[in-house]
Amino acid sequence: MNERPRGKMILADGTRFDGRLTGAAAAHDFAPVWGEVVFNTSMTGYQEVITDPSYAGQIVVMTYPQIGNYGVTRDDSEKLQCAARALVVRDLQEFFSPGPGRTSLEGFMVEQNLPGLTGIDTRAVTKHIRDKGSIIAAIGGDGASDADLLAIARSHRLDREERLVERVSGTLNAVHEGTNGRAAVIDLGAKKSIIDNVRRLGLTTQVFDAGFHADEVLRGAFDFVVVSNGPGDPADIPGVVDEVRNLVGRVPLLGICLGHQLIALALGAATFKLKFGHHGANQPVVDHRTNRTFITSQNHNYAVGDDIADRAGVTITYTNAADGTVEGFVDDVRRIECVQFHPEASPGPHDCRFIFDQFHRRVQEWNAGPARGRGESHAAA
Repeated sequence: MNERPRGKMILADGTRFDGRLTGAAAAHDFAPVWGEVVFNTSMTGYQEVITDPSYAGQIVVMTYPQIGNYGVTRDDSEKLQCAARALVVRDLQEFFSPGPGRTSLEGFMVEQNLPGLTGIDTRAVTKHIRDKGSIIAAIGGDGASDADLLAIARSHRLDREERLVERVSGTLNAVHEGTNGRAAVIDLGAKKSIIDNVRRLGLTTQVFDAGFHADEVLRGAFDFVVVSNGPGDPADIPGVVDEVRNLVGRVPLLGICLGHQLIALALGAATFKLKFGHHGANQPVVDHRTNRTFITSQNHNYAVGDDIADRAGVTITYTNAADGTVEGFVDDVRRIECVQFHPEASPGPHDCRFIFDQFHRRVQEWNAGPARGRGESHAAA
């Protein structure tokens, strides 16, 4: 590792962490990058993390010390291009377990133009973020001055001007044929795994990008619509909220992560920013209908207000066992189910994949009810 060029990460509060440049940062001339620092507590899944569009605009710090020791398999990428701005680790492994089609994580980072740092005290970074909250940072080489990196970190923020959702939406647009009905996915940065799980149900699946119009979706006569995950603050995309609002009550909706937040806003609820978010594959979630606790994968910095039941007339189904935040709700009148966590992710390995099957059964029951035609408008409760 000592042969790698020196690098550093400067937080907007002036805190400095020293390490060595990796990936694209070490392979060629490297201009400083900036992003919002988040820590991820997953022990595995680093490839899925850096290719998850929800991480757009973020510098990902992995808390597990050894990263890269089973390499990268291209089929495991959630999208073709890395969404994260940089990857920061304690020990980037040069050697990895052999297997068909596997390459090194660092080689993948070079190919994807993803810069990184290794040799960083990621425990110290994590403790700092947990104490101070989410913060912008800049990463540069040894030649970049601390003052310049600090100025970069302090002059940026992730807001609607970054247009994060627009940057990551649309690359999965396609129609996948099935024989068991029809579904639509609104791709706001959708993970490939979400579309795969909808297709697993045997449904013809059509993907729409973030510029979709509700009327266009309704003309497709879909059995249901999935509003996907994605990056950033849901309040930064009011146009999408408006289009989602135009779908409410007219077609069954499944909201996942950002989609959960957008549907909540469309129903008149509120969202807020968490101190340091939920990022990892070990988030405990309680199902209030069964009192079971599930270990879930999550990646979000924003949450739905816990007064949503009163403000929107829905039933809260899941809460986070660690901090009590809302993790899901259902509305049988408007035919909506939402979850904050990622049911398509596989921490154990398929703990919450049942969400898709359960929702599909619920849709069949809703659509079989009296006066429930596809695309038909129904008044909100």
